[in-house]
Amino acid sequence: MPKKKLARIISEVFNGFFTMLLTPTLVFLISDIQLIYKIIFITLYISLPLLLFFYLRKIGKVSDYEFTKREERPLYFALHATIFLLLSIAAILLFKNPEITTVTTTAFVVSTALTIVTLFWKISGHMIFSTLLFFTLVFLFPNLSFLWLFFVFTPAIAWSRVELGKHTWMQTVAGVAVSTVIAVTFFFVL
Repeated sequence: MPKKKLARIISEVFNGFFTMLLTPTLVFLISDIQLIYKIIFITLYISLPLLLFFYLRKIGKVSDYEFTKREERPLYFALHATIFLLLSIAAILLFKNPEITTVTTTAFVVSTALTIVTLFWKISGHMIFSTLLFFTLVFLFPNLSFLWLFFVFTPAIAWSRVELGKHTWMQTVAGVAVSTVIAVTFFFVL
């Protein structure tokens, strides 16, 4: 298999949009809140960032779902972080569930960090959100120690982003580092 094709497959399996949206979705899926609230919050966490993307693409502010051009990133990511903030506040106030509070707050903080870094430099969203997803799995299912094995995919994801010419090695390493510091702090220290 050609390297570019393999890189594209890896990049799509660990798509930044998918991993970004899956992280908060997981915590609602496994929570003990009422089914209707699960449906509402999962729908909002998935639909609002997607609708925002499609709207910005329609008006010409975003050209592709990988946000290849750094100058197109700040607007989307700032609005995305705002969506995650508002949904996190609503979930915290409504449910007072420690796992929901921790995961939604962490997702907001990671999104905010991505937004801030993006103002000055292009950092890998694939790496930020896949790393966050892997830590979220470990946090939510602490008795399933095999979940740490997801981190084996981290170098392959980074390679795919570099191979496709979307990022440098430093941008991928920075994405892992930023997400790791935030996730470890919120999931295992605080």
